[in-house]
Amino acid sequence: MILVNDYDIIVRGLAAMVAPFPDRVRIVEMDVGTEPKRFADVALFDTFAGRRHAIERARDMVTDGLVDHVVLFTWDASAEFLSLADRAGVSGVVLKSTAGEVLVDVIEQVVAGERIGLGNMHRGRQSRGEQGLSAREEEVLALIALGKTNGEIGHELFLSIDTVKTYVRRLYAKLGVNNRAQAALCADTYHVLPSSTVRRRPS
Repeated sequence: MILVNDYDIIVRGLAAMVAPFPDRVRIVEMDVGTEPKRFADVALFDTFAGRRHAIERARDMVTDGLVDHVVLFTWDASAEFLSLADRAGVSGVVLKSTAGEVLVDVIEQVVAGERIGLGNMHRGRQSRGEQGLSAREEEVLALIALGKTNGEIGHELFLSIDTVKTYVRRLYAKLGVNNRAQAALCADTYHVLPSSTVRRRPS
């Protein structure tokens, strides 16, 4: 299995989740902001700060024959997200409220040829980060740090612009800042700066 995301802290978190099950899954590569360098049965791709970006990269990995299957790990999965993931050739979608053992179960089922979680799914409950930001707020902060506008953030995360504005206001209040530049400076503190190797495609 290959673990994929643009953020080192996210990839390491995935590794910790599956570490208790070495007899069932074997990690052969951990990619931060790069494409897999060796073949694997499945890539587990955390969608943190990039729903559409993850779908695009999943499509490329499957099309290029880098992996047989891609499983997306996400906090929420709207009907539009699931439809695009399905068309991109994604084999499974798992909510982050899922326990590690269940995640491993899904990976095994996908490798066996099943397609998991591509029907209607409920929104996952977002847990609070260690420093007081919700998972969604951390994603918004990460995208602000990349210079994304509210419209671009909404497009990437499948959110309305009004919803994004609400998250931005909450971020400013929690971070004690007044503008995007000040908020972006906080991204490193919250470990949501992407790897320097990341080269995002245009939205």
